[in-house]
Amino acid sequence: MSDPSDSIDLPGQLQALTRRLGQSNPELYRHVALYLQVLRQVLPQQVRQACFHLATQVHPRRYSELPVERRQLLHRQIQELVGRCCSLLTVEQLVILAAQISRERQRRDRHERELLLEELTWEGDSGGGEPEPLPPGSVQIAFAPPLAGGSFLWGALGRGEAPPPDSDQGQKEDPHDGQPQHRDAAQTDDPDDDAEEDSGEDPSDEAKVGSGPELADTLWQAGRLPDDPERVLRWMDGMELALGRRLRNLSHAVNVELLRGGVSRSLLPVSLLDAVLAGQLETMAAPANLMRLPLPFPGARASQAQTLAVLLRPTDLELEEPRLRTCRRRLQQHRQEVRRMAQQFRRLQRRLRIHQAEQLWLQDIRPPSIPND
Repeated sequence: MSDPSDSIDLPGQLQALTRRLGQSNPELYRHVALYLQVLRQVLPQQVRQACFHLATQVHPRRYSELPVERRQLLHRQIQELVGRCCSLLTVEQLVILAAQISRERQRRDRHERELLLEELTWEGDSGGGEPEPLPPGSVQIAFAPPLAGGSFLWGALGRGEAPPPDSDQGQKEDPHDGQPQHRDAAQTDDPDDDAEEDSGEDPSDEAKVGSGPELADTLWQAGRLPDDPERVLRWMDGMELALGRRLRNLSHAVNVELLRGGVSRSLLPVSLLDAVLAGQLETMAAPANLMRLPLPFPGARASQAQTLAVLLRPTDLELEEPRLRTCRRRLQQHRQEVRRMAQQFRRLQRRLRIHQAEQLWLQDIRPPSIPND
């Protein structure tokens, strides 16, 4: 057992760390708001520059052949798209979008779990009829999980997760996603949690952003920044995802207008833009805020087949604008500080749980006192 002195005022240390985080949250909000303010200022010029390159350097003949009215209409449409996007580049609007992305992931994960369950159930029940005799010494492996699935399946699908509700029920609850879904925290406790806390890994992994109903209900609906450092890291990741989604939507809308205006002859689907942003597709060198993608066409000219489209990314925008780089550097410094707080927070929580368990153990093994006659 650990030294009792190790547990001196652990709750007080946790409260002090929480107060320290709460004092730094307004600064984080200001950093994010300033980044978005600068982005709103530079975004129109960056979009115009990308469209200028497409119209004059890639498709000069098509643009020159357009009537004056059509060219002016194209510029007005792109300007309106950028203006609408800039009006949505605020902290409050990105929080709303981050909550929507979180709910989308929940529904997708629930659907994938249901498909996996159906597949496992089908494989377990597909063996109708008498099985063929096997040679002596053969080993037969059944697809059905032990004890008809039970806790084994849920352990494989997600640690400590309850069975997902029916899809119809989940769809009916979507309009009320803003209402918290109260769950007992003890139901999601796992004996490996303590091991994860000391693993040194960054808890703000992208896969964890909005990965649970509790996170989606309280992280984005509280109306303020979280008071837990790990949740602050997830909040920052969610805001990055929302910003990337907003810029991707604007990129697709601009590409649609270029196609309607007659400048471009092809339109890349949104799924392809997402694949490029996720690093799943290899692209060729291109100017800032543009994407050059090779096309897999057969024939002798396959190596020359390529397409160029607008794709706005925070990295490109920051490379083109020094003020955005300064704001990004401040955000990264704040993230490092919050990450250190999260590591200290996990260590203190673990020590406190160990101390509480030791105290309960000592109480349980203490012999009952015998009253004096």
